[in-house]
Amino acid sequence: MSHTFILTCLALAAASLANASVEQPPASAAQVTAPSEAMQEAAEARQVVRVQRLKAGIERKLKRGSKGKRAAETARFQESWKEQADQSDLERFDAPQQAQTHFLAKRLPAGELSIGPDMYRAALAHAANMPTRGEDGRRKAKSASGVVSTAALNSAWSAKGPGNIGGRTRALLIHPTQPDTMWAAGVAGGIWKSTDGGTSWQPKADLLVNIAVNSMVLDPRNPNILYAGTGEGFFNIDAVRGAGLLKSTDGGETWAQLPSTANTPDFHYVQKLVMSKGSSQRLYAATRTGVFRSNDGGTSWTKVLDGAGVNGCMDLAIQTDRSLAQVYASCGTFTQGTVYRALDTAGTQTWTNVLSRPSMGRTSIAVAPSSQNVLYALSANAGSNGFLALYRSSDSGKTWNVQVDATSPTRLNRALLSNPVFFFLNSCGFGGANQDLAQGWYDNMLAVDPANPNVVWAGGIDLFRSDDGGLNFGQASHWWFTPGVDPEYNHADQHIVAFHPQYNGTTNKIMFTGNDGGVHRTLDARAPVTYSPEPVGPASGVCGNPVAGSVSWQTRNNGYEITQFYHGAVYPDGNTFFGGTQDNGTLRGVSGNPNWSAIRGGDGGYVAVNPANTNMLFAENTGLSIVRSLNGGNTYANFTSGITEGAGNFLFITPFAMDENDPNRMLIGGARVWRTLQAAAVPTVGNIWTAASAFLSARVSALAVSSLDNNRFYVGTQAIGGNAAVSGQVLSTGIGNTATNTTVWTGTKPRAGINYVSWVTPDPVSLGRVYATISTFNDASGSGHVFRSEDHGTTWVSVDGAGPTAIPDVPAHSIVVDPLNNQRLYVGTDIGVFSSSDGGANWARENNGFANVIVESLVIKGRKLYAFTHGRSLFTMDLP
Repeated sequence: MSHTFILTCLALAAASLANASVEQPPASAAQVTAPSEAMQEAAEARQVVRVQRLKAGIERKLKRGSKGKRAAETARFQESWKEQADQSDLERFDAPQQAQTHFLAKRLPAGELSIGPDMYRAALAHAANMPTRGEDGRRKAKSASGVVSTAALNSAWSAKGPGNIGGRTRALLIHPTQPDTMWAAGVAGGIWKSTDGGTSWQPKADLLVNIAVNSMVLDPRNPNILYAGTGEGFFNIDAVRGAGLLKSTDGGETWAQLPSTANTPDFHYVQKLVMSKGSSQRLYAATRTGVFRSNDGGTSWTKVLDGAGVNGCMDLAIQTDRSLAQVYASCGTFTQGTVYRALDTAGTQTWTNVLSRPSMGRTSIAVAPSSQNVLYALSANAGSNGFLALYRSSDSGKTWNVQVDATSPTRLNRALLSNPVFFFLNSCGFGGANQDLAQGWYDNMLAVDPANPNVVWAGGIDLFRSDDGGLNFGQASHWWFTPGVDPEYNHADQHIVAFHPQYNGTTNKIMFTGNDGGVHRTLDARAPVTYSPEPVGPASGVCGNPVAGSVSWQTRNNGYEITQFYHGAVYPDGNTFFGGTQDNGTLRGVSGNPNWSAIRGGDGGYVAVNPANTNMLFAENTGLSIVRSLNGGNTYANFTSGITEGAGNFLFITPFAMDENDPNRMLIGGARVWRTLQAAAVPTVGNIWTAASAFLSARVSALAVSSLDNNRFYVGTQAIGGNAAVSGQVLSTGIGNTATNTTVWTGTKPRAGINYVSWVTPDPVSLGRVYATISTFNDASGSGHVFRSEDHGTTWVSVDGAGPTAIPDVPAHSIVVDPLNNQRLYVGTDIGVFSSSDGGANWARENNGFANVIVESLVIKGRKLYAFTHGRSLFTMDLP
């Protein structure tokens, strides 16, 4: 960032303070207080930090593209999955995978286009019958001596946070008469309960058949009865399908799967649940295929509205203030959307189309609690997924009026379902063109103030509030502000609002939000919001100058450990750990402190630390983006010089690896392997990276350097649809330090077919022995997920085991070998960790304090095992 740009920002910040009255009606003379010089300097300094953070975010987001663009790429990926054999290797590398395709590509067997719970159901049933680690240890100890030896048992797993970061949250409930009791759900992290108003959280469903929870509802007559819908079906493919509905009858302490929803695709994605006031037995569920009604508390279900032809039903709302109530459903996304209405009755229902305007896509609906004849509907454009219109009904949904639409002369109104600062990028003077990064298909939320039917909350990337019945909106949160510094900061991507049960708009104005950063709270949901009338300029509120006293936010993520890691590393002493996460940057934590800090923004990926100098860190965002820090993560510099390969050749989450014995030696891979021998040099000389392999005809998906021979390098390759020859190979060279761009690496496929090698681990004791994990589900061409070679990868044998002590058919992502006993192996999978004490002949499940969660990365440091999960943060366990 240039000095001139910073000075300009300072000037703009000062100007914004001077013109703050533009954003609000004039205050009375008694309220006007001139800011002190110190206050103004502090505000200006905060604006500089905001702009610095924004510039970094702009670079990352522009490189990554909008979620809408990535959704389209996912669709193209699915359509072409079977056709990629017709393309040349180089052509395939020209279209880099994004987050959604990355998730699919790691798992899909040949011929499959999507992942369903049926793929996991058998694995979970198998795992349920396997011995646990403790049971396995007791059996072995007793068979040898006749008594149980506690020395043979490992200790239980321990959650290590981050307990302050959170993760994507689409469901949030508050007990109606005991408001300190709350429930929240992570889309990959299960169900959590708080008994102190969100000050702390405890997991309640870690070992259920599915912990991808997307929606919840409670019985207001008996709040001990709760229902949870699994499966996040908004077409963000990083989410696994669900497995129906779960029910609790003890306040969320324990949960059971409803058999009526367990084995049907109608309940693979449960978007919304509502309950009738007329009967606790009558429930409605909006799913990918339509709206279903149960009249018997979930024992059986009947489809009452079909939504399969429009990509499902996205939302439900119901009146609760009258005996003859109406229930509303919104169906359709990426295609024509419609709002339907029916009487809430146990008998025959007639669903009437009450709102369906041209170009109407995904639509959220909300009933005004204090005047339930009043409803609102927030619609995305079915084509662009940007803001289409906000509608209002005053007659229980019979007729609707447009309050504001995409032709509004006030552009801030048009930004409700986009990224506001990008929407005004040029107008704010941040450089580049204004961009409508529309996300109305992904985050599209609507709620009405419980005490005033004219106060409407809308959520896209940021939160907005209207105080005039939806005619005009002001901004109520700012994702690009600095967490912990700017009170107006709230995480991006809003999904749900929950009001305190005693909310009255005067003495109680507490409101909670759920978003991609977990749970946030404001104590004053009626505080001013920041309007930005035309023309928008650098001094406008949307450009970083919120009105004084505007809505402020507090995170409520203490102990809410649902962070989604892609990779992790541990400092030499074992007391500090960090990793790259989805949507929450690169995070670092310290033993004994559940509160982690963000040391880099955006999506995070692989990480490494120099064991000889822990101020030297390596991190990345997505694609080819590796950076190095020399000051412990305060600042970073690009670390890609010398790599001439196209960025499209690198995976969405690009693997890199450091030689544990020599931090100068690192590997990174695209469609070639790249080596540096001066990773720890300060300064580096010339180009940092040198090509160390010939073209591989596949992207690198895993890397490793042998700890016994620093010339021995290994790589694994991704799955390439239609090309079994180059998919899922493990390649090796014994001249890694001198290899060039013509060096041909040799190797074979551990498993037949089109597979994805997710991890490669050389044995720390036996030279030539190497392990590989496969994250692709089994298919007719090949099976197995854990393999061992004794000859550097020339030949392979499966070490999945057999029978009841075999690893189930489930994606495996990482493997580590205990250096003190190389017969002891640990594997991270989509449903947790499995361990073997006999080199893979028999396996036990590691669920003693663990969860049925994706485990992306395993690390052994000292006598501890660290598991970085994609949905349940970090766990550690003492090794025997």
